[in-house]
Amino acid sequence: MNKLKLLLSELLLFAAIQFLGIFVASKLMLNKPELLVAPEISLAAFGMIFLISVSFILLAMHFIKHKNGFKLLFVFLIVVGSKTVFSAFVSDTVANILALVVVALWVGLPYVFMHNLVLLLAVSGISTELGFSVSFSTILLLLAILSIYDVLAVYQTKHMVKMFTGLMDRGLLLSIVVPFKDRDWFAKTATVRPRKGFLLLGTGDLAFPLIFAVTALSISLKASLFIALGSIVGAALVFYLLTHQTQRRAIPALPPIAICSILGFLASFLI
Repeated sequence: MNKLKLLLSELLLFAAIQFLGIFVASKLMLNKPELLVAPEISLAAFGMIFLISVSFILLAMHFIKHKNGFKLLFVFLIVVGSKTVFSAFVSDTVANILALVVVALWVGLPYVFMHNLVLLLAVSGISTELGFSVSFSTILLLLAILSIYDVLAVYQTKHMVKMFTGLMDRGLLLSIVVPFKDRDWFAKTATVRPRKGFLLLGTGDLAFPLIFAVTALSISLKASLFIALGSIVGAALVFYLLTHQTQRRAIPALPPIAICSILGFLASFLI
């Protein structure tokens, strides 16, 4: 395993999601200013949605055994996210058509490279929408609360790891995938397993720094870009911690990414 090559591949995907989201959000602010007056999601409402979503997934994993039910959820995320991205550049009608094309490509080409491309669009678009829907103070509190939750869910209750692997077994891979070997960019996503030739970084770890960056656009583009740069440093730190641990296991990635994102925001006022 070439660690430097693996790190650069992960950071390239991570950075692509962050900067695409900021670019899309900037375009939408110019072309569709009505999005900026969308109803704000409060901290309490976000927390309730999050708890309901996690509970629903855990219950669905218990009662639904067929993979297609979970794949429909991913299709929904693809459509919503990619439509948002495309709508920054084309009409809503064309954006809808392109979103369906993306779904068709994901279904017809079930390989790692296509999965990453589709996830890039989905996470960028959905994070942009959420960034327009939460206040700056709300996302700061969310980063703090969810970072603590991430640590507890991975190390204490361990339900996050169980949920992630359970969804993976049911065909729902909610992470970017970086293979150790070049040929495995063309491996089928059904064969992907953590620590078995692949490095995975979950969608939440990709989405929340981008939500923070999009929200910061109300302050300045510079602040938003510095948040993205900070989050990339955080992703690199996660990689270091993951590859240098004595006992190989999943680690909570959001805390380092969140801390470095906030440091990046603060640095934007000093540079």
